[in-house]
Amino acid sequence: MKRALLLTTTVMLVSSFIAGCSSTKDTAATVSKSPSSSTAATTKAPAKDVKLTMSIWGTEEQKKMYEDMIANYRKTKPNVSVEIMIIPSADYLQKMSVMFASKTAPDLIWMLERGIPQFLEAGQMEDISAIKSDAAFDMSDIIPSSLELVTKNDKLYGVAFSTPPNMIYYNKNLFKAKNLKTPTELYKEGNWTYDEMNKAAIAITQPDKGIYGMNLIRPGGWGRSWLESLQTLVWAYGSDFFTRDGKKVALNTPQGQQALQFFSDSMFKTKVHPKPGDQTGFESGKIGMQQDLLSYMGKAKAVKDFEWDIAPMPKAAGGQGTTLGYAAYMVPKGNANTAEAIELLKFLSNKENTTIASQYFVPSRKTVLNSEGFLKQGPSPESMKMAVIDQIAGGRVRQGFVNFQKIDDKMKLHFDAIYSQAGTIPEIFKKLETDVNAILAE
Repeated sequence: MKRALLLTTTVMLVSSFIAGCSSTKDTAATVSKSPSSSTAATTKAPAKDVKLTMSIWGTEEQKKMYEDMIANYRKTKPNVSVEIMIIPSADYLQKMSVMFASKTAPDLIWMLERGIPQFLEAGQMEDISAIKSDAAFDMSDIIPSSLELVTKNDKLYGVAFSTPPNMIYYNKNLFKAKNLKTPTELYKEGNWTYDEMNKAAIAITQPDKGIYGMNLIRPGGWGRSWLESLQTLVWAYGSDFFTRDGKKVALNTPQGQQALQFFSDSMFKTKVHPKPGDQTGFESGKIGMQQDLLSYMGKAKAVKDFEWDIAPMPKAAGGQGTTLGYAAYMVPKGNANTAEAIELLKFLSNKENTTIASQYFVPSRKTVLNSEGFLKQGPSPESMKMAVIDQIAGGRVRQGFVNFQKIDDKMKLHFDAIYSQAGTIPEIFKKLETDVNAILAE
């Protein structure tokens, strides 16, 4: 027993002597190699590479903006890479449906208001409610009404990044050349109406020079236009495409017919509006007034050949009818990198990146929307306040439907009949009503 105790003591003394003679460097090296040391326990294995995909229907300029944001994201998460794919807006919902069905949906997506009900009803979007308790995200800064479309059964499925009112971009040079009051001046007087818009358009139009007084069709062509371009006009005349409950077509009324007759006459009677297939853009200097959203501002800012400004939409018997666009970040359900996709969603919709994106999109964060920096995004703070911020409260978001794609196909078919003058407005509406009501009843 004594011999064993002596041997143990000797070993301890020798070990202490060796440790005392070793350098700090040697000790560190020895410790780092020990699998039982505390340093080894806290050493993290390199994070595995994560490759995310993100879909948008935006422009190359907007894609570049996101790539710059993601470059900053990678400074803290170098293992995460993101591929951004642009899908044309006219094909977006159809391609999303195909990708969801084939389980190849992107990890993070833009989603527009008319498609949200379809994917929520199908249970294809990830519940991201946990971000509401993230103090750093600051959910209280998000405008509550902007979350209504992406909330179902008290669960959150997305964050809006764009809630823009439709507005008018107008060429100040063309108005000045004809000694006309501008939309801004008429709006301030309370006289900015579709009748006044039509009068100005007639005065501005010069067929021999390819100059048109107005264009209600948003850039991108007729494929995206019956809802995005004509909803404001229809509301302003006191009609609607559908009943509020979404169960029937509501357009076939005297007011609805009057609204679309205005549209048809502008192309074929007064000829102040480009016809189908005419790609004349506002930036060419040959459009007096162009309906669009804030997202067009980037192209407008590149204009050097003429002065331009923005104004609210005109009014008619039914009021101003301002339409609010809507787009949200959402995370498809069932992908392998869902957790990282939600982190990217939070990053893109934080205050800093919302501020960056506000050069194209009307933000859902109150601090950004009411900031001096946002007001400076347009031609002037006064114009931005009048044409954008002041219009949000009275604007309405367009309806969405679970079976929107089928509705969209039929609506395009019948609105194409207006473009091709295949019948009178009442005749076209009667057929439209029959066909689309059958889909709404499914």
